[in-house]
Amino acid sequence: MIYLASTSPRRKRLLKSARLVFKCVKPDYVEGGGLRGSPASVAKRHALGKALSAATRLSDGWVLGADTLVYHGGKILGKPANAGHALKMLGLLQGRWHTVYTGVALIKLKEGRAVVTRVFIETTRVKLKKMSAPEIAAYFKKINPLDKAGAYAIQSRHPNIVEKTRGSLSNAIGLPMEKLKKIVRHRFPAR
Repeated sequence: MIYLASTSPRRKRLLKSARLVFKCVKPDYVEGGGLRGSPASVAKRHALGKALSAATRLSDGWVLGADTLVYHGGKILGKPANAGHALKMLGLLQGRWHTVYTGVALIKLKEGRAVVTRVFIETTRVKLKKMSAPEIAAYFKKINPLDKAGAYAIQSRHPNIVEKTRGSLSNAIGLPMEKLKKIVRHRFPAR
């Protein structure tokens, strides 16, 4: 059994589309250390922290933790703190290339003991369309920017603000499914 250390509807959708059998366990993890460090190390640290916090309530199976962040201009952009911060983030990203990092941690549990089996990072390059302030405001009426790294939802097609991507689209949504499926396909049954 896979336990997803997340309540993210996007991650749940990705795992369902891969026909993986899983249950969600809300992690108790607090993102200590904030966004200090390289984007890869921060995403991996938070993914592992989420997985370990969920693992404390389980005894057997595999725990999957993930953390997604945006990196642009030498700065890590997580989830915005408020609407003004979201507006500033999207204003910074629109019309420009940036990198989406997703850290993934897979932990094997046996009789309540956690053994880290795999922690990795995947990146995707994304370029957003140029948008005016009224277009950004209209976009924020369609999606909630406060629960998304970089204040945008790449999977949202109404309106689609993404101009181009290079790499895994599912990674930019929240889980690098191509890489994850290669790792887990021989361990977990399909529905």
